[in-house]
Amino acid sequence: MKKPIRTRTKNETFNIITLLITLMFLFPFPSNSHEIKEDTIEKIIQKFLVNNPELIRSTLDNYKINFEKKIFKNTVRKLKKIKNPGIFQKNATITIYEFFDYNCGYCKSVLKVVLETLAEDKNINFVFVEYPILSQQSYTTAIAALASRKQGMYNEFHSSLMSLRGRINENQIFNTAKKIGIDIEQLKVEMNNPKIKDQLLQNRKIAELLGLNGTPAFIIGDIIYPGAIDKEKLKKMIKNFRES
Repeated sequence: MKKPIRTRTKNETFNIITLLITLMFLFPFPSNSHEIKEDTIEKIIQKFLVNNPELIRSTLDNYKINFEKKIFKNTVRKLKKIKNPGIFQKNATITIYEFFDYNCGYCKSVLKVVLETLAEDKNINFVFVEYPILSQQSYTTAIAALASRKQGMYNEFHSSLMSLRGRINENQIFNTAKKIGIDIEQLKVEMNNPKIKDQLLQNRKIAELLGLNGTPAFIIGDIIYPGAIDKEKLKKMIKNFRES
């Protein structure tokens, strides 16, 4: 069996380019460099690599770090453009994003922490990023939640759904909606809106770019905090951001 042909990744290609540029600037080529033979250049590069391994490694490591930071910033910029629902306060100095799933027990446990913190601190915007990854029921619940925005009921519906124990099924979705006064027929119509599915797809792409494999996950500034958090930890996260 033939071995599969391996192609360079984008990172590897960038690393090679960085290495060549580094060599050009760091090694003093003679003035008649256009006359240097290929084997001479190879010997020069080999000698440089042997004599400066730490410099080459440091250069590539720094490039990788800067490259990853750039990707992260661009991804968060894309996330900000998605019109995800949330709790927005007039004088907010910080925005927190939470990727969650309605069938995630840890996500449910965090809701009380979030609401209490927002009640105490009026300078926080909190964005709910629907990221249904646990089951088809999670996906249906996310669609229903986003569909409730048409009636201005998202935040209340979100809290009610998060308070349900165990796996959420379709009957629970509509029963919960009915209890808080949502028009069920209008909700069902809006659930077929293709823009909602597109929004969930955009959220998923963002999560993949950020390397998020589970829920909950919080983003504050340029830091990702995966997993459930308690009130003390959330306040510490917010304090660290404001002091940075």
